[in-house]
Amino acid sequence: MLNRNLTKVFLLLALTAPGAVHAQSSEGDELDVIELEIDRSAPKQNSISNSAPSYSETSPRDNTLSDFSGLGSLSPFQEVSVIQKRFLPKTGRFQLFGGLTTVTNDPFFLTFGGVAKASYFLNESWGVELNYFGLTSSDRTSTEELRDIQGVSTENLVYPKSYFGVDVMYIPIYGKMTWFNEKIVPFDLYVSAGYGTTNTQAGENAGTIHLATGQIFALSKAYAIRWDFSWNFFNATGIDGSTNSFNNLFLTVGVSWFFPEASYR
Repeated sequence: MLNRNLTKVFLLLALTAPGAVHAQSSEGDELDVIELEIDRSAPKQNSISNSAPSYSETSPRDNTLSDFSGLGSLSPFQEVSVIQKRFLPKTGRFQLFGGLTTVTNDPFFLTFGGVAKASYFLNESWGVELNYFGLTSSDRTSTEELRDIQGVSTENLVYPKSYFGVDVMYIPIYGKMTWFNEKIVPFDLYVSAGYGTTNTQAGENAGTIHLATGQIFALSKAYAIRWDFSWNFFNATGIDGSTNSFNNLFLTVGVSWFFPEASYR
C-alpha cells in the first residue's frame, strides 16, 4: 500500500514538473522583453568629438596635475595678448623739464648748472627736444697747484659756459620696476642725438654734437622724475690760438611736467 502511494506521488510530480519549468521560462522571456523595451525608450547620448581633453583626477590631498598631455590642444601663447594702457602716455603731448647738472669728466674744473628742456612727442617712440644748459665753473685744486706751484699756464684750458641744441629722441623700451617691493613705477628708457653750440669762457660758440640716454620715471599722468647722461663733443680755440677737441659728460637730474592732460584710447 505504501509503495502504491509513493508511486502515485512520483507520477504526479512527473506530470507537473514540465509545466513549472515552462512557466519559469515564460516568466524569464517576459522580463527580457521588458528590459529590451526600456533600453529602446531610453534617450541616446551622442558622442562629442570635440570635447576637451581629459586630465587625470587628483586626490583631495594633492592639488597638482600629473597629466599634461592635453596642453597641446590649448591656444598658443602668441594668440593671447594683454592690452594695457600706458600709465604716462606721450603721444601728442609736450614735456617741460627742469633740473640740475654737473660735468663728471673734467679733471681741471668743477662745473655745475641748471638745465631746461622742452619736448614734443609725435608718438610713444619718437619726439624732438630743445636743450639749454646754463653753467658755472671753478678751478679744481689740481688746476690751482699747476698754476701756483708748478708754474703751468692754465689759460688755454677750455670749459663751457652754456649749451643750446636740438635733439631727436627715440624711446625703445617701456618697463616697470618696484620701489622697495611696495610700489610699481613705470618708466621709459630713451636715447637721443642732436646738434647745437657750446659757448666757452673765451666767448667762442663751438659747434657741438650732443648724445644722451636716460630714463623717465612716471609719478602720475602728468609728472615724472628724469635723469640722463649727456655727452657733448666740440672743437674750441684757447687763448693762445690753438684749437683742440673737448668733450663734456653731463649727469642731469630733475622733474618733468607733461601736458595737455592725457587722453586714453
